[in-house]
Amino acid sequence: MIERVSNTIKKYNLIENGDKIVVGISGGPDSVCLLHILHRLIPEYGLKLYALHVNHMLRGEDADLDELFVKEFCKSLGVPLRIIARDINKISKSSGVSIEEAGRDIRYRAFEQYAADVGASKIAVAHNKNDLVETVLMNIIRGTGLEGLTGIDYMRGRIIRPLLDIDRKDIEEYCRQNNLSPRIDLSNLENKYTRNKVRLDLIPYITRMFDVDVVESVYRLAALLKDDNDLIEKLALETYTSCVASRQPDTVSLDIAQLKKNHVSLVKRVLRNAIKDVKGNIKGIESKHIDMLIDLMESGRTGIEIHLPGRIRAAKSYGILRIGLDAKKIKTPLFEAEINVPGITMVPVLNASIEASVVEKKLISIEQYNNLRYNSLVQFFDYDKLNTGIYVRNRRNGDIFKPLKSNGTKKLKEYFIDNKIPCEKRDEIPLVAKENEIVWVIGYKISDKFKVTENTKSVLILKYTGNNGSTV
Repeated sequence: MIERVSNTIKKYNLIENGDKIVVGISGGPDSVCLLHILHRLIPEYGLKLYALHVNHMLRGEDADLDELFVKEFCKSLGVPLRIIARDINKISKSSGVSIEEAGRDIRYRAFEQYAADVGASKIAVAHNKNDLVETVLMNIIRGTGLEGLTGIDYMRGRIIRPLLDIDRKDIEEYCRQNNLSPRIDLSNLENKYTRNKVRLDLIPYITRMFDVDVVESVYRLAALLKDDNDLIEKLALETYTSCVASRQPDTVSLDIAQLKKNHVSLVKRVLRNAIKDVKGNIKGIESKHIDMLIDLMESGRTGIEIHLPGRIRAAKSYGILRIGLDAKKIKTPLFEAEINVPGITMVPVLNASIEASVVEKKLISIEQYNNLRYNSLVQFFDYDKLNTGIYVRNRRNGDIFKPLKSNGTKKLKEYFIDNKIPCEKRDEIPLVAKENEIVWVIGYKISDKFKVTENTKSVLILKYTGNNGSTV
């Protein structure tokens, strides 16, 4: 048994020499077996073990007896133990999730906290072969893709599962042979939970009706599909990287044209990876939600958005699909400040400033003035046409703009649309304006009406500095 577990550890590189490992222990056969075997592997790997027990406060005296057993067992092994107690039933009701989900969330948070406290690089949990098979069957019942048919990962992040190749009956036999006397959770014998129904009813039924070892058959299926899934996921991650146009703390922007070059199978995985990137998981996301994202991509319309479970918001805008957390949108407030000429004018809302200076026109060609980088944050204007009463502000209804080298004046909104500036960004763009006439869309273009010409006598130089201190 120890050799089989050691082979799994080596095959999947679950443990390295000198690892500090937090081991989850409930007191049941699986976790008792896991801690006992890892303890016996200490000489081979130089491990430092730390045990964690979570009392879910669901089973009254039985839960207290579990805790007492775990204390004595860890003491006998000389393994440090941390115990936490949480009222899972209360947490389940207050958070609106199932008892199983609430319990799992509390356990894994506790694992991560303990690992951080002791500097552990791994967290070992006691899922076994039967757990893997039950997970695959549950996924099939719910409707799953290839990834769901692979069951449970041997390693994900720093979570490791050394018993995943071991059958439950072999674990129970190991406990008997080593006189470990683990606790038995009687709730596992009740078929009111989906997993218990699969374990107690479905698997025995299939075994009896078709005379097959369904656990071994599904286990082999998952193992075969895992290699295929790993390859496809590797390709999907490479595709995802190539399709990311930009990434911000809670938002990923995907290049739709680049993404659509790929097979739909990769496209779906890229979309799932994008959600996982911003949310940390894909809980609650089903195939119908991925199809909604694909429909959004295929739509000829722009500026539309959809909402998915888990506070995910997706919006399409000018060839870009933005997927992010649907936090409460903070609307950029109206701001306006008269520009000091000469001098520096602060724009507190944007944590920015604009510096103005006036110089006499030098012996420099008009082309040199007007062909300076249009997208730079330093621009030159005919001060004689502007003089006083110029402001830095964001957009207002009725704003008009005549872009440099254009034939006519248009509404500012039309300019934003023509230049594919997303709706959600338009209030954030600083403008230099004289009444309702836009002098400069900062970072984009100046007005043709206020450019430097042969007749210009005084030149106004405006330099905008953003919140990162950049002027270019």
